[in-house]
Amino acid sequence: MTDLLLLDAIILRGAPGVGKSTLGTRLLDRLHDGALIEVDVVRAMLARVDWADRRQHDIALGGGLDLLRCFRAQGRKPVILVDTFSCGRLKFVQSRFDDERLTHYTLSLWLTPDDLSRRLRERVSGFREYEPSRILNEEVATNRYPQETLIDASGLDKQALLARAYAVLGFDPTEPGDSP
Repeated sequence: MTDLLLLDAIILRGAPGVGKSTLGTRLLDRLHDGALIEVDVVRAMLARVDWADRRQHDIALGGGLDLLRCFRAQGRKPVILVDTFSCGRLKFVQSRFDDERLTHYTLSLWLTPDDLSRRLRERVSGFREYEPSRILNEEVATNRYPQETLIDASGLDKQALLARAYAVLGFDPTEPGDSP
């Protein structure tokens, strides 16, 4: 468990469809001075987005990190950073945060293959391809990083997932108001 009030950043990691964006938005609802950055939203600002182009992803991730620094400079805390964080990108971002002395914690969301497949089929927007998502989901389940907790989101509704995240982050869900 960590102290939410001491964090500069919360990283939400996982395959498409696991609930990162929904969880990020719900966490932000309770944070008085927080901010939310979704790397896919930054990426969508590019002309002619090619979702398979890793260079575009790296550009958007770099922009997201710059935006996070700007929010922190303005006193926003914690900043929630949402992305898939595949292929060592999480380790890179965590090491950058450590170098910059930004306190951070990572919540990695995982689903059973059947739940992942169902959620991708039910998505009305966003990435819906199963095989790349399966690979990302498997990577999340098998690779642990410092300051990270894996949350099995299989079968959890939005409220139950939020309660699990609160427990990991040391947030009291019964506390009234918009600030922990």
